[in-house]
Amino acid sequence: MAILNYLPDAYPNHIPSVLAGNDLMRASFGAGFPLFANAFYTKLGVGWASSVLAFISIAFIPIPFVLYKYGPLLRNKYSKIAKKDL
Repeated sequence: MAILNYLPDAYPNHIPSVLAGNDLMRASFGAGFPLFANAFYTKLGVGWASSVLAFISIAFIPIPFVLYKYGPLLRNKYSKIAKKDL
């Protein structure tokens, strides 16, 4: 949910598009999960399937810290529309 606070601050001239893109991605993942969840849990079992999801979640833990450290560099060097003084 912190991304909903960050995106409008980083892209103030494109707030509706940024938030719509975020909602589209979130809804896509939410709509896609039920398509493979049944087979996923049937083949791996509840324990391993839930563990795989937990391991994926654990892999995403460092992302906010990496973006906190390298965010200004990424915004300044690679983005033409991001707010530079954030």
